[in-house]
Amino acid sequence: MIHTVKSNNPNFKSVTFHSGFNVILADRSRNDETEYKQTRNGAGKTTLVEIIHFCLGSQVTVNSIFKNENLKGWSFILEIDIGDKVYKIERFTDCPSKIYIDGDTSTLKFECKYDKKAKRYYVTPNSFNKAMLEEFYGIVVTENNQERVPSFRELISYTIRRNVEGYKSAFEFFSRQKASSVQICNAYFLNLSMEYASQFQNLKEKKKGIEDYKNATKSGVIGPFSLNIGELSTEVITRQKEVNSLKEQLDTFQVHPQYEDISKEADFLTNEIHKLTNTLILRKRLLERYETSYVEEDSGLPISDIEKIYAEAGVLFQNSVIHPLSEVIEFHKAIVSNRKEYLRNEITTLRKDIAEINNRISDLSTQRSEKMKILETHGALTEYVLIQDRYAEAKQLLEDAKKRLKSAEYIEDSKSRLKIENQELLIKSRQDYNERIQIREQAISLFKYNTEFLYPEGGTLTIDLKETGYSFGVDIKSSRSQGVNYMKVFCYDMVLAELGRARSHYPDFLVHDSTIFDGVDERQVARALMLAQLKCEKLGYQYICLINSDMIPYQEFDDGFTSQFNSNIILRISDNQEKGGLLGIRF
Repeated sequence: MIHTVKSNNPNFKSVTFHSGFNVILADRSRNDETEYKQTRNGAGKTTLVEIIHFCLGSQVTVNSIFKNENLKGWSFILEIDIGDKVYKIERFTDCPSKIYIDGDTSTLKFECKYDKKAKRYYVTPNSFNKAMLEEFYGIVVTENNQERVPSFRELISYTIRRNVEGYKSAFEFFSRQKASSVQICNAYFLNLSMEYASQFQNLKEKKKGIEDYKNATKSGVIGPFSLNIGELSTEVITRQKEVNSLKEQLDTFQVHPQYEDISKEADFLTNEIHKLTNTLILRKRLLERYETSYVEEDSGLPISDIEKIYAEAGVLFQNSVIHPLSEVIEFHKAIVSNRKEYLRNEITTLRKDIAEINNRISDLSTQRSEKMKILETHGALTEYVLIQDRYAEAKQLLEDAKKRLKSAEYIEDSKSRLKIENQELLIKSRQDYNERIQIREQAISLFKYNTEFLYPEGGTLTIDLKETGYSFGVDIKSSRSQGVNYMKVFCYDMVLAELGRARSHYPDFLVHDSTIFDGVDERQVARALMLAQLKCEKLGYQYICLINSDMIPYQEFDDGFTSQFNSNIILRISDNQEKGGLLGIRF
């Protein structure tokens, strides 16, 4: 149990708790002229909860109240039972990394360090929380199970819920709590298998990892590509063939030192052959014309025709014909003879030229053929480098394709393995779940009893096992108001407290602040407080309730409970600006 909460600052109102039912009441000031401006938000209910958490190793954030300048130099002291011994835990706001513990620490598994200045032994928050997990909950952290067990800070946050976030859901201590933490913590509380709960969460994280990897590939983080294994396999085969072909080209490639010069020479020879070929064509055409003309000269104008023409000319031009016919005939013969001689000489020359051109073309063709053989069997260095570049690019594309194929295969293989693992886990966990039926029935019955104490119709606690792991739910059919939701939390916490009393290690206290009664019908507030008192008497645990005075439904209390309730008020705090609050100061 919790015995006291103190401070080294005299302004602080020390709180002394007793076993069983404890009430800390927040009053509103009525003597102050500015009464209407006051609020109990600053009285210190929430602050007391934070102080208890502070002494129990909570993290001190930048926005923590313990970072406030007005609390500089303060320490807070918590006297609490750990096991069967009383210990005094002190933690300073100036140095929250050290937690001082007074008492018999020989049985506690602390990694103690010595503070020479303070002349005291202390532990770090991490060491403290690790040891408290074992002392309060009987859970020993090892290298093999550290990922499968909840932390002390997680579990204690159900026993001492903080602010509004802690009361939104029976199964969560704040809204952004990890699903794995929710499953494992509640599996522990309800005596289910934490190991199976952890394994379900591991599978869930693996699945999420695969989906994240898959989405990354599609979004281009790794590189956009199809996840079709068949398409990727075809691409790998195609690119492999391209690589092999380029590799073969490189292996058989022979670089000639004068490749470029030979290539230029071959081009020159080709051009010369083209020029000669064109010239040869012209020469042959001219030869053909000359040969035709030569033949036609032999079949020129007949003598009889000449005589006829001449006779006609004599008739028409009697005095004009000067030369005799014989002269004309001889002249004609001379012309024909000269023409034939000219054609004969030209034909001879053309035939000679044609023969020379053919010989020249033949020689040049031979030379070019030799050059082309060299070019066919060898290559230029620039060409070799080009093929090398193409080969390197093809290899990279092949490797990329292989990686993409491997990624796609990994995704599919992983999904298949996860399905198998999930089915195997379901079989094992289902068997374990069925074997724990009595434990589940006890928790369900306790919740039903608690809700029936508060409402005409009892509520239900659902503990199920699905493909994703354990599933938890609570329901009270009376209403959907926020007030009823808070009572779900109340009844569930009472279940956990009662189940915890049957354990060898479990906190023997439960702390609720006024948030749990916000918006709750007065009748249910009264019944809840009376139920808490009955549970304390029956089970012998400590219940600490921090509540506003105007929330107390005295008119709804059963006979005798009013005096009982009032006798359990251990501290009154108010919104008085100077002295009424828990800290004794306002800031």
